[in-house]
Amino acid sequence: MTQNKPSHEDIYEKLSSLFNLKFKAQLKDSPIVFDNFLQVKNVVLENENYVILFKSEKEILKFKNREEFINSFISFIDIKINEFNEEFEELQNFERRSMGIKYDENEVYVRHENIGHGIMKLDQIRNKLLSLR
Repeated sequence: MTQNKPSHEDIYEKLSSLFNLKFKAQLKDSPIVFDNFLQVKNVVLENENYVILFKSEKEILKFKNREEFINSFISFIDIKINEFNEEFEELQNFERRSMGIKYDENEVYVRHENIGHGIMKLDQIRNKLLSLR
């Protein structure tokens, strides 16, 4: 059976070898999952870009070289960190409004843990990318 799409690991390995980037340890267990890695040619303008698609994300990364990748990926990570911070604020507001009302404390705890872990992993990737500039 032929594989239609590369795996997250295959995409990382190709990205790493093309642009001499090493951030596998930081990427492990992070909320970022690569879905596809393409080279796209604009036939009219006759230019080429790389494009990375993410699983369960609407955003894509479009870049021409290593520097553009690093800058675009850092911007993408900043957006994701802001989304986690907004989710954390919503959770805090929910807990304040719910005083005296029964809710699933375990679910809220798990969401807090996921937010904290996600932000920590994104910060690690961001710091690693900053060091690669």
